Amino acid sequence: MTDSGALGIVLLAAGGAVRYGSAKQLLVVDGEPLVRRMAREALRVSPRVAVVIGAYKDDVEAALDGLPVDAAFHAGWPSGMGGSLAFGLARLRERHADLAAVVVCLCDQPALGAAQLQALASAASADRIVAADYGDGVLGVPCLFPARFFHELELLHGPEGARSLLALYADQVQALPMPEARIDIDTPDDYARWRTGIG
Repeated sequence: MTDSGALGIVLLAAGGAVRYGSAKQLLVVDGEPLVRRMAREALRVSPRVAVVIGAYKDDVEAALDGLPVDAAFHAGWPSGMGGSLAFGLARLRERHADLAAVVVCLCDQPALGAAQLQALASAASADRIVAADYGDGVLGVPCLFPARFFHELELLHGPEGARSLLALYADQVQALPMPEARIDIDTPDDYARWRTGIG
């Protein structure tokens, strides 16, 4: 974005981590909880960061203590990622009426940081979505939506998140190579492999 102040970031961290079996938002990577690490990286790209929290509310809030983010509790988090994304964007827009674009990201992609989020921001335009290309033909988060898609993002509900719009508007998506985005932590085995890989 030419005006970084017009960029907002929604960090989704509300899920119950059922496959993991405990609060994966709090897993330690690079010496800090995943959710805090990603929130801190997001703040390096924009000061307008909403972290959507739900399950493990108190512990996740504590992990974010001292960071200038909007830790936004979404009571409807059990309904799925779509509702959490819609809630997070609405929360950002309530506080920042001048948003020109929003980046959607997750807290469980430990190979990502400010460099990748900034690459999305630098590729932004007023009419195209920019999405991470995992390198295997799959596009996903993190991804950036210009303002003209805000209304549809705010209509999301249930388990379908940003990927549903990436599919719907496939001809309006710019793919940004980002193989690091393929790495996410869904299970204890994923976490063990990641720790072994960086150890």
